[in-house]
Amino acid sequence: MMRKKWWMVALLAVSLTTLAACGNNPTASPPNSDSEQQTGSETDPQTDDTQGETEPSDNQTPPEESNTPGNGGTSSGGANGGSGEQAEDVETKEASIQVYYTDPELLEMKSATQTISYKTDWSKYEAAFKALQKSDSEELVPLWSEEIAINKLEVDGGKITLDLKIPATANLGSSGESFAIDALKQTFFQFEEVESLELLVDGQQKESLMGHVELEHPMTRE
Repeated sequence: MMRKKWWMVALLAVSLTTLAACGNNPTASPPNSDSEQQTGSETDPQTDDTQGETEPSDNQTPPEESNTPGNGGTSSGGANGGSGEQAEDVETKEASIQVYYTDPELLEMKSATQTISYKTDWSKYEAAFKALQKSDSEELVPLWSEEIAINKLEVDGGKITLDLKIPATANLGSSGESFAIDALKQTFFQFEEVESLELLVDGQQKESLMGHVELEHPMTRE
């Protein structure tokens, strides 16, 4: 009888265990719902990530707006371009002038018509001086050597200051120096607006250009 009771107890325990297992099946669904919630919660970060991606794109808008001043810079560049246009508006002009030389024997002065190109009055007078330094004819000898350089050329209305650097190798004799000064005066004073010409050597007034002829300060139209 005792053995039979033990078997009954064991059978009852198995039955209870089976019922307990069957009773736990409905509770398995909540974990599924939790997993669904976890899945839903996982999608939320993805949504947040998506929003995080869209936010930088929104943040990219201000730099694009900041480029607008760059366009303003371009407009200021246009202002610079305007000055460039003004420079382009200053057309290169040409003028036929009389330029004065001497003969190969240095006996007399001779003149020839030369064409100079310039954009401003300053460059006009510079071109006139440089024309004195060149000749296309063997019969017309320049009295102003190409070794002579312009240190400075200033224009104040009708007053011109011409500062030159004259090396010793460019010096002439007394007659050549006299011709050179006359050639310079006649070349510059043919421009009606020129009233006076101050000739300097290395920034200083000299009593004589090359040691033979006295210089006027300034030289004026006769």
